[in-house]
Amino acid sequence: MLLLHRVVVLLLAVAAVHAQVDMPFKARPSGHEENRARVARIHQDELRRFAGDTHRLVLPGLVADRRTRRIEVRVERSAVGANAPCEFLVVNESSDHGYEALLIAFARPSDLHAALRFIGTEPGQSYHPPSHRFWAKGERFLLSILATNTAPLRVENLLIDRRTDAALPPDGFLFTGSRRIPAPDDPSRADYAADTFQPMAIASLFSTPYAVFEVPRSVSKETVYRNTTVNPEFPIAEGTLLTLAIEPALPPGATRVQDLVLQVDAAPRAGKPPSSSIEALADLRVQLRDSTTVLNPDGSLVSVVGSIAALDRQKHAPFLTLQWSPDICLASAQSLAEILASLDREQGIRIEPPRAGDPYYRAFTPDRQLLDRTERLVQPLELALQQKDGRISGRLVMVDSIWKEGASRSELRFLERPLQGPADLRREIAADQERSRSAGRRPRPNVLLAFASSDLTMGQLTAFLEPVLTNHTAIHLFLDESLPAIPPKAPAP
Repeated sequence: MLLLHRVVVLLLAVAAVHAQVDMPFKARPSGHEENRARVARIHQDELRRFAGDTHRLVLPGLVADRRTRRIEVRVERSAVGANAPCEFLVVNESSDHGYEALLIAFARPSDLHAALRFIGTEPGQSYHPPSHRFWAKGERFLLSILATNTAPLRVENLLIDRRTDAALPPDGFLFTGSRRIPAPDDPSRADYAADTFQPMAIASLFSTPYAVFEVPRSVSKETVYRNTTVNPEFPIAEGTLLTLAIEPALPPGATRVQDLVLQVDAAPRAGKPPSSSIEALADLRVQLRDSTTVLNPDGSLVSVVGSIAALDRQKHAPFLTLQWSPDICLASAQSLAEILASLDREQGIRIEPPRAGDPYYRAFTPDRQLLDRTERLVQPLELALQQKDGRISGRLVMVDSIWKEGASRSELRFLERPLQGPADLRREIAADQERSRSAGRRPRPNVLLAFASSDLTMGQLTAFLEPVLTNHTAIHLFLDESLPAIPPKAPAP
């Protein structure tokens, strides 16, 4: 994991250096240097005017007023023309992605982050699939363009969704803040990524961990590129200097984020293990609660679904944290996960990353395409668990794709290791990483395919998988299935 992180940081650093010497397309509009000089003069004037005003924060390219809870940022209209694809609403002037952004800001992303905190708001959590965060989380802000002698114009009107042939929904943007990553020249220092690495985004139109603002939905870069274009009905000349006003969508003290907890416990039962999904669900007792109230007093799954359906999504964006009891059987967890997967959507409920030591709920809805070793782009670890006399043991299989000169397909090689417990699993993973490093191969992906009996409990599973539940490994759990067969070794020549 550490090696992969270093590779990512190195690639980002290379991209940042490349951007300094090769600006693709037209990253900056005509008149950019004149606008920069003008913004610098405005900044000096604002420093004098607001000197001693403790209610205002004046930084290069922006002014924040905590009494009005408003931030004004100096921006210029990019060179991106009408009907052209657009992936970013705002980037910093040092970005080399101005050719796919609508506006270019003269304020640093981290300075805007500081201004947002100055007016009394805190960042949420950015979209980050490696840690199982598939929904950006944060309070909404409304962004508007201010121009002389015209009413404020919401920025969503400046862009069109080709699928609807209408402006983007006026939903605002979430203040998540850019993630911080180790600086290339000093890993002990954490850099604000949007300041240092391309695309240096302030407001992104797709889900990303590296922007100050994100859209309030989960959307890929590819989807935005194919469908989002500049609206020709609101023409603004290239290089026009504008003011971008940023304001909270809600009054002081109000929040849109609604944190919920679903406690999942095992119901007392007797008799045989469940033989169907219905019986597996009947073995659960579930409690849905917010910060102060139990929302389904009867503890039934039906009342949980009803409570979720009754949430006011005009006022709140619900985020659900799962708390699994160690006593529930995996069959019951899988049945519940299948229901949760149907609710985990923009108009449903957003499921949070797992608590430390718990699997992500989608581990129970695995990707079955991964079972075909010959079709994988990379080879994850494979683990088969078995229970005997109340003890859990395992068998770890490490698959490597070896390409021989002149071959049309890779050759699969297998290494098996017996495991008596989590300490063995931790040791074998470390040894596998060292073999990859010594051989000069890319590290194995942070993915685990696990095969287990559905009558194991969550506690038994998590105890054995403890070494991989601490680093956000993507787990695909196959219940009551055998690990794919390993072909017999060819006889020695």
